[in-house]
Amino acid sequence: MRRLSLVAGSVLLLLGLGLLWTLSSSSSFSGQPVPSDRLPSPRPQARTTRQVQPVMLQQVRLFGRETFLHTVDFIHAGPEATVYVLDRGRHQVLRFDLKTGRLLQRYGKGPGEGPGEFQMITDFKVDRAGRVYVCDPVNARITLFAPDGQLLATLSLDRPPYGLALMADALLVIQLLRARSDGLFEVYRLEQKPDGTYRLRFLRRFGEFLKNQAAFSLLLDGRLTGADSFFVYAPRRIGWLTAFYPDGRLRFHRETIEPIPIPRLVRRGDMEQVDRRAPIATYELTVDGPRLYTWSKGRDGQAYVDVYSAYTGDYQFSLPLDLKGLIDVQDSLIYAAHDTLVTVWRWRPAAPASEGSSS
Repeated sequence: MRRLSLVAGSVLLLLGLGLLWTLSSSSSFSGQPVPSDRLPSPRPQARTTRQVQPVMLQQVRLFGRETFLHTVDFIHAGPEATVYVLDRGRHQVLRFDLKTGRLLQRYGKGPGEGPGEFQMITDFKVDRAGRVYVCDPVNARITLFAPDGQLLATLSLDRPPYGLALMADALLVIQLLRARSDGLFEVYRLEQKPDGTYRLRFLRRFGEFLKNQAAFSLLLDGRLTGADSFFVYAPRRIGWLTAFYPDGRLRFHRETIEPIPIPRLVRRGDMEQVDRRAPIATYELTVDGPRLYTWSKGRDGQAYVDVYSAYTGDYQFSLPLDLKGLIDVQDSLIYAAHDTLVTVWRWRPAAPASEGSSS
């Protein structure tokens, strides 16, 4: 079985952190999780099977041969034909020129607890101005960098963040490392004070997916991505796609094309763990205009980029791709980070899409 993600070590560390949170909050076995009544049941897809669209790939750029990369991970397309990737081995985010492959900038000093240093990076995002936001739950903060790599702010939070999404009007959505029972997400506004420094102003918390969900944080590990007016969340272990507006209103709550039910937490000795037999629903999640892309693996063992409407969550079609690592999909390009290489592909259908499979 080919690995779709190179975050195994970090996920284990993250799950360990979540496990410590869980054990510190509950001394009894949590048992079977139950969906919260704060959200409607996820609406199933109209289709019941994948509509596979053969795809042709043309390699555009390969990074990592001239610039040594230790272990690459999360990857994002940036403004002005740039590519950003996490070099997990160095605890840095790197920016490359898409046209030339040249390394343009490093963000972060490496491992540590000081300003611009990271203990564990679980997510990063880039805004339209080229500012880089790095999420570190061990240090319980978001670190903000200017496009030229200058440290702009160390934004400490009361609760460790796990993931983040950027929206219009300087809004940040933080996915908490350990969910609160009244919410998985916190929304902040990035503000610049008169002295030029930055702060995060808390606006609200919401996102109750499970009853007593603070005891089931291990199940809510997921991916988060933002659009201008809403953001989308997909748990790794549950076949859901859920979009919210920043005020907490639900935009959609859908099943994925191959629905995966909520797995159990099982107790092994003094520890609670996700049932090892539980499949992975979503490895990665991106929004590009009207389309929502997920990176998943089907019951047939094939890896797919599944394409949905970003506005309604309606499934459209699937691209069978044997890529490895984590991906981003933007502007007809697929960015893939794996091992010590970053590859950018241009994709197009190999044949006309079947009826009803286009956006």
